[in-house]
Amino acid sequence: MVKTEYFSDAYTEFPAAAMSQGQLSLRVENLACVRGLRVVFADLSFMLAGGGVLHVSGANGAGKTSLLRLICGLLAPAAGTISLSDGAPLATQCHYLGHADGLKNTLTPRETIFYENRFWTSQEPRAAEDLLSLAGLRKQADQRVSSLSAGQRRRLALTRLLAAPRRLWLLDEPYTALDAAGRELVNTLIRRQAEAGGLVVLAAHEPVPLADQHLELGT
Repeated sequence: MVKTEYFSDAYTEFPAAAMSQGQLSLRVENLACVRGLRVVFADLSFMLAGGGVLHVSGANGAGKTSLLRLICGLLAPAAGTISLSDGAPLATQCHYLGHADGLKNTLTPRETIFYENRFWTSQEPRAAEDLLSLAGLRKQADQRVSSLSAGQRRRLALTRLLAAPRRLWLLDEPYTALDAAGRELVNTLIRRQAEAGGLVVLAAHEPVPLADQHLELGT
């Protein structure tokens, strides 16, 4: 069970804000990825409808991270197309949570949330206390990020998903460094995103019970 300190009553407002622009679907057609002289994958096609959770698996080097980076626009495809059903630019509709947390060691969790709220959204920022509670970091709110454990840093990075809602989440090994409670927190966030009609694509080596679609690369 997720500890109650991870949540606040305000949590239920986040998915509604994320989906206020209506439901959508993600379509990938004949996608190819080339890194250097190596073809990582080719002729990859799939469609993910609103409320869907796609689990991407495969051996190291199969292209899991590359696929997520292609979807969000950090890499250019060698061939193929990636689009949303409503034609919205992918970069404005997605959150990409990668291996690197991108946190500044000299800031505190409270300062991090304050700064990132203003960077990510022009809407009224989410209350820092709500997000600190969600992440289970109220006791560490005014410590330097450099003093946090790997799991605590991961939970702080997860608050970005709610501070600035997006309809598409791209999560690269989201369970890394997390304990049982932290992993359940990730599952709860994914479940709420899907229930609200959002999209989730996550790369993970372990099974993902919440996924309703599975794509194995390198087969």
